[in-house]
Amino acid sequence: MQLPDAVIVLAGGTAKRLGGVSKPDYKIGNARLIDIVLDEIDRTGFDGRIVVVAPSELAVREGVELTLEDPPYGGPLAGLAAGVAALKDLPGSAIVALMTCDAPLSPRLWGELCSKIDEAQASVPVPKDARAWPQFLHGCYRLATLREVPAERNGSIRHGFAALEPVKVVDRNWYCMDVDTPADAEELAVRLGARLV
Repeated sequence: MQLPDAVIVLAGGTAKRLGGVSKPDYKIGNARLIDIVLDEIDRTGFDGRIVVVAPSELAVREGVELTLEDPPYGGPLAGLAAGVAALKDLPGSAIVALMTCDAPLSPRLWGELCSKIDEAQASVPVPKDARAWPQFLHGCYRLATLREVPAERNGSIRHGFAALEPVKVVDRNWYCMDVDTPADAEELAVRLGARLV
């Protein structure tokens, strides 16, 4: 299975509907969301660079790079730009996966996404509902393509990625589900086989 060369995890948000804690620190059972993310990445066999865009106070394991847009809380496009800047030593041909800390199952799509990357400069998951928007923040991209995404503070993802014509991969199992509410957290716990305590 082809895997990306690097992954950028956007993890700088707060979980207002989950009690206001730092979203990557929100716990599902006994595991923080960021720990579940890293475990799901490991399960793919990935051995490349991991860049987490989050405040420096976030505890992550050795080998994971932390970075953050300056000033912080600039929105996903500014966070993405900070993550891309951290990979400045990689060639433009490198494949980079994007993900958010509140959608930890998305690495399960990497094999299919990476297999399509030669057809375009990007491949992104789309929900089964064709009317839904592509999940740009869970796609795989050539790094050169990500370097062209505007680094707008508080800019919208749809606008930032509007010029792209990615290959679309149907997310049949909804691996891009995100955890925004306690009900979402319970659903993720069931999917992981964990129990909220």
